[in-house]
Amino acid sequence: MRQVELQGPKQIKVTEAPDPKPSVGDVLVEVKATALCGTDVHIYAGDTPVAYPRVPGHEATGIVKEIGPGVTSLSPGDHVVFNPNLNCGSCERCILGKENLCQSIQLLGREVDGTMSQYLTMPETHSFRIPDDMPFGYGALIQPLSTAVHAQSLVEIRPSESAVVLGLGGTGLMHLRLSKLAGAYPVIAVGRSQWKLDLAEQFGADIVISARDKDPIEEVRKAAGGDGANVVIEAVGTPATMHQALAMTKPGGRMMGFGISPQPMDGLQLLQMYLNQLTMIFPRATTRANFYRTVNLVTSKQIDLEPLLTREYDMSDAADAFRATDEEQSQVLRVVVRH
Repeated sequence: MRQVELQGPKQIKVTEAPDPKPSVGDVLVEVKATALCGTDVHIYAGDTPVAYPRVPGHEATGIVKEIGPGVTSLSPGDHVVFNPNLNCGSCERCILGKENLCQSIQLLGREVDGTMSQYLTMPETHSFRIPDDMPFGYGALIQPLSTAVHAQSLVEIRPSESAVVLGLGGTGLMHLRLSKLAGAYPVIAVGRSQWKLDLAEQFGADIVISARDKDPIEEVRKAAGGDGANVVIEAVGTPATMHQALAMTKPGGRMMGFGISPQPMDGLQLLQMYLNQLTMIFPRATTRANFYRTVNLVTSKQIDLEPLLTREYDMSDAADAFRATDEEQSQVLRVVVRH
């Protein structure tokens, strides 16, 4: 089979490898599409260390070709999407339903080889059926949406609460739609690219604010009633925007750090956070329950992911797909590699 290998930072090559075989409880899947996200870019650029060579990718869909012994819920021909966080299932965190925090968790494309190959074996427990008529590139976006669904289950937006999304990448736009579905009002979008601000309105923003033209903190406070919003979702992942998010959160409110940053956050005003009784939430990955809910959310058409699919590449052009995701972040949302 063909597969994409990351042989070093920014060194992508298409190679040949033996076809895998499913073990007990596994399914063999013909992978059809893999979407790229910020985690993939960090791995590609060498910011997140991995053992080389490494097959990248974790947001993917495909068709079941063969089932291993003991598999009962899936059959050959089923279309599936994957939860790529491989947990042990037996540690205390897994037993308590916090498998996203498993002590020995492995992410496809990081600790183990990922989805960017023609064939892949996956545990039945981490494979979810999707409708046969769902486009594969579209289905690949279910995984990142599941992380936003998980995050929203922690921040618990209540009807009529004001919500801000700071950063309008793919997951930021997903958070806008989910905040709207949760009953937030107003839903405020903050970004720098005009085309993303326009798209934010399509995803449910009641108010859009250009951080390029105006002071976003001042504008958010004004739009949310003067002292900030009940919920602020930071979806950029820099210390600077994290500080902005805290300044936008009203006393008694919740700030979610959804953007991932390896940089330390200096200058936290702990006394001010105490006086304002702020809650900070940093969600990680997703859970099986929230992945299941996400599949139902998409199949019931409560959220449309198609506008997030910016570009598509063939597997032979995977190097160009990674380069575009890394170097043209202001111009792309989700890049999909077709297998």
